Amino acid sequence: MTARPNADPPHAEPPHAPVDGPLYAHAIVRRGFRPRPGLAGADGGTVIVVPEGPLAALVSVPRGPGGVWGGDGFPRASGAAGMSPAEAAQDAADAHRRVVDEAAATVCVLPLRIGTVHHGEAQVRRVLTERADLYERLLTRLDGRLEWGVKAYADDAAGAWAAGDGDGAALADGAGEPVDKLARAAHHALADVAECSRVHHRRDACPHGVLPGAAASCATSAYWTSPISGAPYPHGRNLLDSAYLVHREAAGVFAETVGGLVARCPELHIELTGPWAPYSFADPDELPDLWD
Repeated sequence: MTARPNADPPHAEPPHAPVDGPLYAHAIVRRGFRPRPGLAGADGGTVIVVPEGPLAALVSVPRGPGGVWGGDGFPRASGAAGMSPAEAAQDAADAHRRVVDEAAATVCVLPLRIGTVHHGEAQVRRVLTERADLYERLLTRLDGRLEWGVKAYADDAAGAWAAGDGDGAALADGAGEPVDKLARAAHHALADVAECSRVHHRRDACPHGVLPGAAASCATSAYWTSPISGAPYPHGRNLLDSAYLVHREAAGVFAETVGGLVARCPELHIELTGPWAPYSFADPDELPDLWD
């Protein structure tokens, strides 16, 4: 039997009634992806696909009329099940990661900033149309690649601390005691294996006790969105907290490089996490070769 030229793809989005109310946007994927039935998004809302052209957005539909999210993308008190503002913000971040990571297990995903809310499907489709070229380039650049996180610590007694506030200054100023130089060398060794890298700073993390209004600014931080942001640092002074964009085929080499650093640098406690969706590389500014 010959397929119809315009037949729907095998994983076509199931039909649903258009949603006019607020939609919490999690990620951009290529059209044809279908989320797992029952996948819960922000505030437990149902996750649906809103397609437009070759792209689609994964969004959460609010559970109640009018939505439960404020303009900053975090649940209002009435919809947060008695949680404090900080707890509600963390719950929103956890839901965002859950949706993004599940999709990233099977397809290329472009994570959106946490707290991204659109006023209905029409606005989602309009954004997909207006940013189609950028989204297509990002998906092409990130296809087959995932994010790995590496943290390195040193005991307080391992050496004097470099001048600065201890949130990555040792990597930036080229100065410091031996442990700082080891961390710098470790970063360069990993960056040589990865396609891109990004050094995070503690100031990127969303502070504890954040209010919903302030959470919107923290939401722009890939560090806070990413699972690698497990602050506080439990193993002494943090010398390195970085994300690396690695092709799936190079994952073994990357892990071996980390293992080699662990063996050669007993002064450092090195942690490897991942792979994750490319949270830290969804910003075009983090991909200098995007427009080549």
